Amino acid sequence: MTLTRLIQSKFNRDVLWNLGSLGILSVGGILVNALILRFRGAEALGVFNQVYAIYIVASQVGVGGLQFSVLKYISHNQDDLPKCAAITTAAVILVTLISGAVGLAGYALKDWAGVWLQSPDVAQGLTLALPGLLFFSLNKALIMTLNGLRHMRAYAIFKALRYLFILGGILGIIALSLPGAMLPLALTCAEAFLLAGLLMYINLRLFKIRWTAEVRQWFAPHIDFGLKGVLSGVLTELDTRVDVLMLGYFSNDAVVGLYSFAATLAEGLAQIPLVLRQNVDPLLGQYFAAGEKDNISALARRIKKQFYPLMIGVGLSAVLIYPALFKLSSSENGLAQSWRVFAIIMVGIVINSGYRPFLGIMLQGGRPEMNTLFVGILVVSNILLNALLIFFWGMYGAAVVNVLLYSLEALLLIACARRIFDVHL
Repeated sequence: MTLTRLIQSKFNRDVLWNLGSLGILSVGGILVNALILRFRGAEALGVFNQVYAIYIVASQVGVGGLQFSVLKYISHNQDDLPKCAAITTAAVILVTLISGAVGLAGYALKDWAGVWLQSPDVAQGLTLALPGLLFFSLNKALIMTLNGLRHMRAYAIFKALRYLFILGGILGIIALSLPGAMLPLALTCAEAFLLAGLLMYINLRLFKIRWTAEVRQWFAPHIDFGLKGVLSGVLTELDTRVDVLMLGYFSNDAVVGLYSFAATLAEGLAQIPLVLRQNVDPLLGQYFAAGEKDNISALARRIKKQFYPLMIGVGLSAVLIYPALFKLSSSENGLAQSWRVFAIIMVGIVINSGYRPFLGIMLQGGRPEMNTLFVGILVVSNILLNALLIFFWGMYGAAVVNVLLYSLEALLLIACARRIFDVHL
């Protein structure tokens, strides 16, 4: 395919924009971890990533599953902007109420989290990150508005800005010589700036977020869909953070720092298939609404054919480059252990990469309860396997669990798509 033909397709242009955003996101994530490791050490990095893990999971509770509802209803009503405005406004009101309550509950439980993870610095870090839950939850819903409307260029830019803002906050805290426990303050500041940008874009370029008579009628559909999907959102994020949290329980902040440096870089590369998901989700909504399930199977075949060679190349290159990156980021020992962790996790990412773009199929197909069951199986498996393998093999055990879970995710996705929708992935 020539470059001209590639960019003439909106889908391909959207993917390219989101790949560019992913590049910024990945570099930003690498720099955040590298700067903390270089200037504050593995222990501070371990604290930051444990706080971040709790923050990410809590944000899914705070958004209440409404980001899935926004994506579904916006993607099904892309041509009716007044209706999209009502859908978004109703979600903003509900998310504000839910996330405010979650933030207060989190503040009450922060000391318990520090005791469970045997780290007083985690409790202090949570105190600084928890105010950002309101902003983070709202941003999740608003970004899904852009996704549902297929404003993928804006979607890509705002996704990238999140990590640039976090990076700026980390740099500022380091420059001011503040202690490592204050690094999570960057999370709150980043989401506040991002929320301001999203509100400005949506209100000036798309529609006004304001109360109208139609807003009230969207509360019930949001709550109904959100209740069915919230657990899947929480479990999905928990699924990606179980290893860090359980390693924190079984070991110390320094070990978590070495592991999380490798795992975070691997997770950045695991976002490549999710870039496609961001562009596939609105298409799934359209295909289901039109009853064109054969188009989903055709799209899956096309993506797998083109995507697996790319991810194999990315995986091999990343494993070869990793040692140099670690040496640039840290003067501490631990390269061999961290490199092995990274290489093991990359195997699972490559195996799963052809199917991950279709993780939204049950949500877009109107079966959020099945998506919750799907993710629940993965999380329970994740917890049990981590408890067993971390106990025996430490950080290597956590890495092996990643491979097993990525493989199980692909197999379950194939089975669910065929059984529920008669779609062959």
